[in-house]
Amino acid sequence: MEQSLICSRETSLWNMSHPTPEIKERQIPELLAPAGSREAFLAAVAAGADAVYLGGPRFGARHFAANFREDDISEAVRYAHLRGVKVYVTVNTLIQDSEIPDAVSYLLSLYRMGVDAVLIQDVGLLSLARELIPGLPLHASTQCTISSREGALWARRSGFSRVVIARETPFSEIEKLLGDPPSERPGIEIFVHGALCYSYSGQCLLSSVIGGRSGNRGMCAQPCRKPYLLVGGIPDEYSRPAGLKEIPCDGRYLLSTRDLCEYPALDMIIERGLDALKIEGRMRSPLYVRAVVGAYRKALDALKEGKSWYMEEDMENMALAFSRGFTRGYLFGEHGPSLMGRDQPGNRGLMLGTVVKSHGKSEGIHVRPLAAYIPSAGDGILILDPAGGEPAGFALNRNAGLIGKDLILHGAPGAVLPGSRVYITKSMQLAAGQAEDSRGRSLSLKIPVRVKVRVVAGEPLKGWAWCDGRDGQVVSAECGTSFIPEKATARPIGRDAIIRQVQKTGDTPFQVEEVEIDIQDDPFVPLSELNRLRRDLLSTLEDAWLRASLPESSEIQALESRLNTFFDQHNSLLSGRHESQKKEQDPALAVYCWTHDELVAACDAGCDVIYYEPNVTGWTGCMQDLIEGSRYCHERGILFIWKWPRVTGGHFIESALQHVHDLFMAGVCRIMVEELGMAEAVLILEPGMVILGGAGLNIFNAHAAQALHPPITGFTLSPELSSSQIATLVAILDTRVPGIRCEVYCQGNLEVIVSEDRLLEACAPGPGITKPIQFGIRDETGRIFPVYRDCCGRTHILNAIETTLIDRIPHLAEAGVSSLAIDARGRGGVYAREMTALYREGIRALSHRRKDTAVWISLKDRARQMARGGITRGHFDRGVAGFSEQWDE
Repeated sequence: MEQSLICSRETSLWNMSHPTPEIKERQIPELLAPAGSREAFLAAVAAGADAVYLGGPRFGARHFAANFREDDISEAVRYAHLRGVKVYVTVNTLIQDSEIPDAVSYLLSLYRMGVDAVLIQDVGLLSLARELIPGLPLHASTQCTISSREGALWARRSGFSRVVIARETPFSEIEKLLGDPPSERPGIEIFVHGALCYSYSGQCLLSSVIGGRSGNRGMCAQPCRKPYLLVGGIPDEYSRPAGLKEIPCDGRYLLSTRDLCEYPALDMIIERGLDALKIEGRMRSPLYVRAVVGAYRKALDALKEGKSWYMEEDMENMALAFSRGFTRGYLFGEHGPSLMGRDQPGNRGLMLGTVVKSHGKSEGIHVRPLAAYIPSAGDGILILDPAGGEPAGFALNRNAGLIGKDLILHGAPGAVLPGSRVYITKSMQLAAGQAEDSRGRSLSLKIPVRVKVRVVAGEPLKGWAWCDGRDGQVVSAECGTSFIPEKATARPIGRDAIIRQVQKTGDTPFQVEEVEIDIQDDPFVPLSELNRLRRDLLSTLEDAWLRASLPESSEIQALESRLNTFFDQHNSLLSGRHESQKKEQDPALAVYCWTHDELVAACDAGCDVIYYEPNVTGWTGCMQDLIEGSRYCHERGILFIWKWPRVTGGHFIESALQHVHDLFMAGVCRIMVEELGMAEAVLILEPGMVILGGAGLNIFNAHAAQALHPPITGFTLSPELSSSQIATLVAILDTRVPGIRCEVYCQGNLEVIVSEDRLLEACAPGPGITKPIQFGIRDETGRIFPVYRDCCGRTHILNAIETTLIDRIPHLAEAGVSSLAIDARGRGGVYAREMTALYREGIRALSHRRKDTAVWISLKDRARQMARGGITRGHFDRGVAGFSEQWDE
């Protein structure tokens, strides 16, 4: 039976108890809300968010949200700050070299507006922001894939004041981060509610390879919510599965996760000392934002005061706003059915109950309720067939009836199978309640103000006001009016009357707490004039209060001058990128391997470099593999590099660091890392180790490589770059930092997902399939994406079509690429030998048959014969979609 979305009021979600805590005030983390539109932004502020994160029309990871123009962001900052709310802006995508000037200009614009922080993914942009706009606060986006203490400490050293930790990070790892003194680590922010990506954020290329819409460019098409079938077959000599058979699974949506909801565990979460709790949902409606933010706000406020905080009604309202089914996620160790929603990828709302009987349209369907909610006319209903049939939906045509314990729902198009699960996907009551709530709630900040008023007969009215600014500095304002009081002939204005009028602050962010009156010569002043003075004075103070937290104009001018100098230098490099004087050399040939057989085959076929990633469990066997592989390569003059997993969280990093020195002494002198901070962690223990950077670092521009060098000496560039972008990047590096080696992934099924889900453990092999089995997932078009489980238990999904750039070797050589990479992991010795030999033949052809088209066509055809799933050049010819066409919207 499916884990309930919402249990009854007597039984809390996940059977957790929620005792009333002792009465004492706690430190409460910041509540951070999403805003994909102006309406959602207003809803977030009204519902009690401490901070709101939003995106502009470019460089944000939610390109298809409504988003904010720059003028809109400026107005949002003003509106939020006057209500005590911070504004963070997302600039969390990868940036091409040609986009660097626009991206940096955008950062300066945001700094000028006074945004409280910017979320960044691209390490090149991070480096430039620190150099060119040092006063701009920066947060590491979850797209940075930081899930370890090593990564968090790197972020702190590199200029991030806060890190949004990867959603896959368990509390056991987060507690290691929080063990460091706050002065030595960045602030720690975690997601507590909303959608979960199947893959580690920043490491997913599935949307990119399927349709060119890259998640790293904010354009994910969410192919993980599509149906797939798990298949398995016997691999041939090139590790291509034959005799594929479908493997039964519970559900067709194999990659679809439930939605995160940590609300029931808030009491445990706030004890950890986290800095911020984040709600996902920039693509969600204002109703969703208001319902979810409001629920967390009430709970956090109650916890702060030591009061009872858990409300089943709020759990129900959050499910009604949007839910794919709730999970506590990886934070609390959830896996399998409790985390995945493989039966249904879309909104299922609140689980109302199960059908006990159905009599068709006339008598309605009888539902045994699991929730307290009573549906009303207009509510959306979703029916999930227990046999796995297609979901059915309809709108109630009248309020639900009640017979005994059962609800009666009318409007179903036909009979419904008993046992079907019934969900409410749209609630008229919730919409009406939220609308009413928005009309009655005012959360304006009230800033204590001291006011002085001078009222003297024969002189203009004059006022002064003082308060503390957002950063603690004193802010003042002075204002006068054209009205000149005369000496009263009957009843002069009194001190108490002036104080009463001055204290009427109304809908302003101020609270007048102290009033000083200088009154002389018995003046007569109409109350309307005092009101005008108060309004003008507080308006002037409001402007001064907002300006006080903005950069000084002199600072902005200095920054603009600095940026102009940088732009001239950068544009000069861009325009001269084809004039590099670097002497063209034949690129080296590198091969990724898992097994000793693959390593031996690649070496014997003429490779120059081996990246060895032992896919074995247990450190004894792993170390033996590494030492033997290193010795074999050394004897043949081939560089041996120990490749670490794409994600190293958990026990791997602890164990690996313990063995680094011993392996170095045994001859393993080079390591490839794919996570930020790992290079520094290795070098602390073994300074002599040479570090290479893998594709997981997302090197998308020259500044990113420069920012990580040293300690990293060479990089595998992002596979989302085009030929011209690669040439630009390499040429800029050749000019600015000669000696950095750049590698391009040329052959293999590109890794497009790495996930903590145990997909293959969820399904047993079907009848007639015997090991060894090669697994894959088949989409609706018939494409099969290979799937494997690594030594750490993570699921990896590869592109259905094999990248082949063998006919582009001349272009890569002309661009100055240092190394060409073949991915032979899991492909066996035959593939490793023959594909390596084929590329070696191509590299030799550079010297005497570079322009012989027939040679390159032949090499490509021979590569196709060994390929798994056909061949593609990937993004090499066109790259991924950019932002420029959207900037003028």
